[in-house]
Amino acid sequence: MKSLLYPIRAVSKLTGISIDTLRAWERRYQVVTPQRDERGRLFSEADVRRLKLLRAAVEQGHAIGQLASLSDEELQGLLASPMLAANETSTTKVVRSTKSTLELNAVMTAIERLDYAEVERELALMAAVLTPRELVHQVALPLMRQVGEAWHENKLGIAQEHMTSALLRNLLGALVPLHRHNAPQSKLLLATPSGEHHEFGILLTAMLTVGGGLGIVYLGTNLPAKEIVGAAQKTAPQAVILGSVGANGARTAIKEVQAIAHTLPAQIELWVGGMQGEGLINEVKQTRALLIEDFEMLEQHLTRLGARF
Repeated sequence: MKSLLYPIRAVSKLTGISIDTLRAWERRYQVVTPQRDERGRLFSEADVRRLKLLRAAVEQGHAIGQLASLSDEELQGLLASPMLAANETSTTKVVRSTKSTLELNAVMTAIERLDYAEVERELALMAAVLTPRELVHQVALPLMRQVGEAWHENKLGIAQEHMTSALLRNLLGALVPLHRHNAPQSKLLLATPSGEHHEFGILLTAMLTVGGGLGIVYLGTNLPAKEIVGAAQKTAPQAVILGSVGANGARTAIKEVQAIAHTLPAQIELWVGGMQGEGLINEVKQTRALLIEDFEMLEQHLTRLGARF
């Protein structure tokens, strides 16, 4: 598929950077090198992503002259962990060794001892060198599985699980401004229904959604059906995604899914993921909800709504 090229006026709208500033940054600092034709400058999608990173870093107080020579990965690291970037300015220090950065043993050990700062630091390092999709598949999903298994084996308590959810939520918050589109092709609302307190599924789904360039309305866990439907009516997403249904409070959660399926406006799709148990799955299938079986299927439907991975 041929990549899209954007004229400077479109880039200005997509990035929030004025046309005059775009021209000055290109002329003085060569932050990007757009193509040219008879219509003028044409910017690639990579150019647009880089300009968004630069704008966010400038808004944090950094000088464009100092930012111009940084790679996209270094800019992401700067935005994800400003303190780290201030102390470690070289690519080698920020990236370190990809192999050691992606090792989750150190993260799990830090989670076990409730070392919030250490887990946050390791996740920031990973976010600095990985795309959101890579972050989900190479880090967050394996971490979620390990934490879940350790919890079921009584090796971790509720405190560690909650801390991990909070850290992933913070990571999502850092990703949103980096990948936000001013006018995303689609927007999705994410929540779990009453009786369901596990957040990992919708957190990872939100990361993939943001990384694919779509918008999100993130409501969190344990919301009554009435609140979810009301939020959807106000925000008009293309789809409502309910996560981890049936893991806890299965009976309550299924009733909530049925209520949402019945009252959600017909033009809004309803997706349900994380189902456990054949009986629960069959009950969800009897509603109008789309059953999301795994993250591969999730990505297929995100792509259908306009996500680009």
